[in-house]
Amino acid sequence: MLTLAGGTVATALVAGCTEGTGDGNDVPPSEQGEPEGDLDDVANDSAPSADRDEWADVDTIELEATTDGWTGRAPAHVDGDVNPTLLLAEGREYKFVWTNADGETHGLALRNDDYDEVASTEMTDDEGGSLEFTVEATSEMTLYLCLAHGAEMAGGIETYST
Repeated sequence: MLTLAGGTVATALVAGCTEGTGDGNDVPPSEQGEPEGDLDDVANDSAPSADRDEWADVDTIELEATTDGWTGRAPAHVDGDVNPTLLLAEGREYKFVWTNADGETHGLALRNDDYDEVASTEMTDDEGGSLEFTVEATSEMTLYLCLAHGAEMAGGIETYST
């Protein structure tokens, strides 16, 4: 299940990035290109920022986007961490909320081992604007990234069975 507030959801299996329009408008997935960088390192070389007990009651993940990376804002144990690794329980719904903190073009996508999109938001350059979506965690989720900045704005996702 995937729902979105504050915009629409692009769930097509497209990777994407493009330069922003500069006017706050979103860039459609059909106009997005491939993210740059080596995503293998992101998916394979990360460890959760906290243990399973600290993630047990988490249902909302808040991130702030700048070209320096995704900065964790919630839950508390990722606050201030850049590109934190997320630990998600399979079958549980999570709300992802991200805020554009620098006015550059960003879009949040969750990917699987083949780097296909599992879920994503549109891209926007609206500084201070927030987008969110709710997704059920599955074992195929391995990383999240910015559609415009690829590996420089990416973090790992680990899932576990409950």
